[in-house]
Amino acid sequence: MTRIFRRTKTFVSGKLWPILDSIVKHHQDPATKRRILSNTELKILETIEKEGAIRTDHLRKILKLEAKDSNSKFHRSLRNLESYALIVGAEDPHPEKHLHANIWQTWDARTHEAKVRDSLSYGEALAKLLVKTVDACVLAREDQIQRWFEWSSDMQAAMKQALQDGAIQKLDRYVISSKL
Repeated sequence: MTRIFRRTKTFVSGKLWPILDSIVKHHQDPATKRRILSNTELKILETIEKEGAIRTDHLRKILKLEAKDSNSKFHRSLRNLESYALIVGAEDPHPEKHLHANIWQTWDARTHEAKVRDSLSYGEALAKLLVKTVDACVLAREDQIQRWFEWSSDMQAAMKQALQDGAIQKLDRYVISSKL
């Protein structure tokens, strides 16, 4: 589960991992990370990278973000990291009583067993993900697509390419799956 689609918890099929991997790799670039992530987000990501897998409460403790006034900043930072798929959370299968905590891992740690690496460029990966998303939606308003992904500024070029390739089609204000 991740928050790459409209910042909501979304199941991402393992079949999409090679496509997402190219996008995640783009966002893992140090220059890109510095441009898109806050200092808190960078500290959280570095801690998760160092720990391997860590439960939310332990992460907060290590980062000294346990105070109530840190709640919104901490959770906003986690959601932002998830929206770029830099981290992936799974509910703790053995939680302490009344504790519903996620266990956080980096994208690389979570997908290490599925090291099927496509050699897609960032733009190609965006276009393929857009096509797969439109296929799942069947019909989508064109003006809504830019709201789907956090990296939406790059999605215009991907949509143009997918339309040129015939992978998706445009009908009035809508984008539809070519599988129709």
